[in-house]
Amino acid sequence: AALSNTSIPKVEVVPGTSPDQQEDVGISDEEFSHLDTSGVRVIVTLTKVGMAYIVDATLEEESQMRSAVSVSFNKLGHVCGLTKRGGAGLDPSIVLAMISVAKHVGQRLTTLVDSEIAAAEA
Repeated sequence: AALSNTSIPKVEVVPGTSPDQQEDVGISDEEFSHLDTSGVRVIVTLTKVGMAYIVDATLEEESQMRSAVSVSFNKLGHVCGLTKRGGAGLDPSIVLAMISVAKHVGQRLTTLVDSEIAAAEA
């Protein structure tokens, strides 16, 4: 949400008229552009402790983990990246189940962030 409120001032650089003259840098106080946040990804981490998955585990919960999977999604819900950490292996069916849970959480998180941004812009 913070990125959607970020304003970047217009910067104009005018080269010096001679090789030994430095360029002049002007930063506008009035003209700004905003970051395009339409391509921002959401990352959801699921930590496997015993037979359960924990979303956004605390340090104490992570100390008991066997493995964790972080999944990155775009606004369309497509998986953009996946990392696994921890010493224990994961059965492929478990990884697919964790991706499914992460996708559900990611979609809810995206909806929440989008509504917060819309409320801030209103």
